[in-house]
This record gives sequence, structure tokens and C-alpha cells, in this order.
Amino acid sequence: MKNLAITAFIMLLFAPVSWAQDDYEKPVKPTKTLLGDGAKVRGFGSIDIRMTEMMDDLGVLVGAHGGIILNNHFVIGLGGYGLTSNFEVDGGENFDNLYMYGGYGGLILGGIFSPKEVVHIYTPVLIGAGGIEVTDRNYLNNFHRPQPPFGTYAETSAFFVVEPGLEVEVNVTRFFKIGLGASYRFIRESDLESVSNKDLSGFSGGMSLKFGKF
Repeated sequence: MKNLAITAFIMLLFAPVSWAQDDYEKPVKPTKTLLGDGAKVRGFGSIDIRMTEMMDDLGVLVGAHGGIILNNHFVIGLGGYGLTSNFEVDGGENFDNLYMYGGYGGLILGGIFSPKEVVHIYTPVLIGAGGIEVTDRNYLNNFHRPQPPFGTYAETSAFFVVEPGLEVEVNVTRFFKIGLGASYRFIRESDLESVSNKDLSGFSGGMSLKFGKF
């Protein structure tokens, strides 16, 4: 009986070692991912300059976007653009010289067609938000001095934006691309009194300088 107890104790003592050895000998199951084991993920950044239609006039938007390229075809990133032109706004009888400033940004989703060809197509869509401000010159130049005659007029508003686009990209090197394209900016939910959603919406066209591992 004593020998039987000793044998049972030895078996219990070495059982974890045996189980660990069995687990070690089993092949490790690879972790499954949404894109698969052979997915290619690459990063890029872009400097963008655009001529844009706004307030029945033309102005300049300057900005940048960047993100990752999945399997050479799908783009997920972020981008933002700001107005560098002075758009004059009709202020009615009380204000003769009002000016508009602002910008927008958000998530960028896109597809790249035939990316290995020297010339190919890129279709980005920006979904996001922005802000716009309409002020007079006194308010803009003297916002730290709110007493009259400074700070005579200002209104601001946030807005929602969706901007689909189409670009023709040229592979200059494996690390540099040039894109030429156009987009249309849909603006909603702005509540400015002097500027409408239609005034803020419009076509844009321009050039992108893109850097990354393509």
C-alpha cells in the first residue's frame, strides 16, 4: 500500500512536465487576421494644393493627408485643408467688408486601381467636419482688444463635410508620386447667417505630392 502511494505521488509530480512537453510538441496555430498573413501595409504622406470654388469665386486650399495603404489597393488615412485666400462676404448695410476663414478635415478612405502601372487611378473620399468664421478686419486684427471700435462683428459655425474625388497618379519613383485630380465638397449643417451651405460647397482641383513606400 505504501509503494502504491509513492508511485501515485511520483506520477502527479511529473504529470505537468509531461503535459507541457505534449503542448510544446504540438504545432503552434497561427493567429488569423482580417487581411490574411500575406497582407502588405505601407505608409505614406502627401502635401496638397488645390484651387477651389467657393462663394462664386476661386480660392486656394492648402493641406495634407496621409495614412496606410493595404495590399497596394486600399487607403485608410486622415487629412485636413485650410483656406489661404480671403473670401469677401456681403455684410449688408451694416458691414461692408466681411471676410471668411476656415478649414476642414477628417477620415479618408480610398481605392487605388492598377497601382503598379506608371499612370493609374486613385479615388479618395473624405468624411469629416470643419469650421468657418466670418469677421471684419478690425475683429481679425485686434481679437485681443474687444472694446469698440474693435471686434465689431464675428460669427462662427461648425459643419459636416463629405468630399469624393478622382485623381490620376504618376509613379515618379518607388517612393514618390504626383497626383492630379478633382473633387466635390458637400457641406451640410452650417448655420452662418451670411454664408449658406451652398456657398461653401463646390469643386476643387489641384496637385498632390506623395511620399512613402509604394
